Amino acid sequence: MTDMDFSRIDKVLEAYYPQMERDLMGLLACPSVKAEPAGEGAPFGQGIADALEYALAMSSTLGFQANNVDGYAGFADLPGETEEQVGILAHLDVVPAEAKDWDSDPFSPVVVDGRIVARGTLDDKGPLVAAMYGALALADCGIKMNKTVRFIMGCDEESGMACMSHYLTKYAPPACSFSPDAEFPLIVAEKGVAHYSLSKSWDAAAAPCLLQMESGSVANVVPGEACAILSWPAGKELPAPAEGISVEQSADTLRVKASGHAAHASMPEQGENALMKLVRFLNGLELQGGGADFLRSLGALYEDDRYGAGLGIAEETEKGRLTSVPSVLHLDEKGAKLLGDIRFLYEHTEDEIFAMLEKAVAPHGLLLGDWLAQNPLYLGEEHPLAQKLLGVYREFTGDMTPPLMIGGGTYAKTFPNCLAFGPEKIGEPNLVHQPNEFITQANFLELAKIYARAIYALAK
Repeated sequence: MTDMDFSRIDKVLEAYYPQMERDLMGLLACPSVKAEPAGEGAPFGQGIADALEYALAMSSTLGFQANNVDGYAGFADLPGETEEQVGILAHLDVVPAEAKDWDSDPFSPVVVDGRIVARGTLDDKGPLVAAMYGALALADCGIKMNKTVRFIMGCDEESGMACMSHYLTKYAPPACSFSPDAEFPLIVAEKGVAHYSLSKSWDAAAAPCLLQMESGSVANVVPGEACAILSWPAGKELPAPAEGISVEQSADTLRVKASGHAAHASMPEQGENALMKLVRFLNGLELQGGGADFLRSLGALYEDDRYGAGLGIAEETEKGRLTSVPSVLHLDEKGAKLLGDIRFLYEHTEDEIFAMLEKAVAPHGLLLGDWLAQNPLYLGEEHPLAQKLLGVYREFTGDMTPPLMIGGGTYAKTFPNCLAFGPEKIGEPNLVHQPNEFITQANFLELAKIYARAIYALAK
């Protein structure tokens, strides 16, 4: 597949490894979770702005030409003999991490038993740093590239990808790209992704009723915890707790908490939805008012909280299965708003999914809003970009596993001629969005070697 001996480049990367790890540790220490805008240059909050500033400074130190795109994204160029670009699209934002669920502070990276542990090690800071050092090793070995290599660092991948929309208003997309933000050997198709809200308002009700209910923080994660506070007259018999449900009374209120297991919304079978566990428990009580009605609607629409049967959108083919996850809920005495995540198959468009969802929720008097969707991506194994990336991976590893179709959405959907390539391997535990996310030191170095080969194959 390749026309050169990479042994010298691999030795350069091995020598660089201590510096590569230090750079990653510094980037991981930036708590780049989306927050409210923090002024000019920080549209997604200060933590993400700090991560972008760190990544651009690191890029400049390594010899790349770095630029900030209004705080929405950044890019770092390794100039080639022409201006035609090969893009590597990675993101600096990460999903939230609850310190209580981790064995160490998620934003204080540590090395334990050969593992670098912190939020973002796999998704997506580790792969970004590995790819940068892969390109650096090529340059240090005097390898001349025909095309310019551009690292595009986005800041809003986890919650809408507004970063890439903004980037494309200012710059043309590269001729071809890959995103190191999924699995090996290669992703040749991605399900469509839709995020939405269901909301309803009501008047306050007499006890026993819902006063407050909360779950989740981002739409693309199965909630691992959910909590409700009920008005509950003193002396009224307490409901019996159930598995994963705790009940605690204080004066005339009742606090009910459900525990489940968080997972990426594209793989709901790997989690246990605490929100719906709590909804089912509360629906067994004799609650009053609009909050109780809202929960009964959720119970009907999400009786199946993984695959969309109650919403009328369930579908499974040889290509995969549609997934549907109710995730974030905020409810008070006057109303509620639920956020949900849908990953739909290649046979449908976002308009068709919206119409089906609208039909399902209308009888419940719920307002469907906050629609944000991307249609599916399909390039296929025979696409020239796919052939090059598969060839690189197979030559390096000897692994002939066929390319994959996934439910996760990556930057590959936002740019033409782009596919997701690594970093996870088939058969390894899925650690993305999980507590104690890590990358092994050995895999981190191996990633740099693989991405050096991929960059050479595309840019030579």
